[in-house]
Amino acid sequence: MKTILLDDILSERELYFVYKEITNASTWSVTTTSDRVEYPSNKQFAGGARFSVKSGNGTVLNYPLYFWGQTLVYRIVKILEQKNIGMHTKLKRMWFLSTTNGSPLHFLHPDMDENNNTHSILFFITPVWRTGWRGSFYVDGEEFKFKPGSAVIFDSKEYHTGEDPISETYNWQRITLNMIVEG
Repeated sequence: MKTILLDDILSERELYFVYKEITNASTWSVTTTSDRVEYPSNKQFAGGARFSVKSGNGTVLNYPLYFWGQTLVYRIVKILEQKNIGMHTKLKRMWFLSTTNGSPLHFLHPDMDENNNTHSILFFITPVWRTGWRGSFYVDGEEFKFKPGSAVIFDSKEYHTGEDPISETYNWQRITLNMIVEG
């Protein structure tokens, strides 16, 4: 699958609502590590704030958000069908990440190894974001600017990384929703 950017998947109202609910939730983990990666690597995501909804082993930790996430997948599939592009629909993993200036979360990595047939989706959740605050997302060297309500869909085998935001984001956290879907 060629990497795809879809704008305005989430409306402004939906973004403000989700952002407020997510940032006020009490189930964020700050000293987190990711699920064990399924390919040879000496790295794990560590040290950042993560709000887990569904872990890679299939455990659903927040059913209302899991159902909402699955509807987002169907929303994207419907848009892609109009472009004659197919995508998997079974939500394998879902979590929100908050990254800040100097975040240890950003290093080049794939989500899955070459033996997996999965797609990754990264949603830009923060409702207010300025280009000068950085925070772009890169897939195989291609830059995708942080644009509220947009989603980047790509093959989970592709190498990708995020860019640290600058420290002056005027109290807006750089929140992304990270999902993996399988067939």
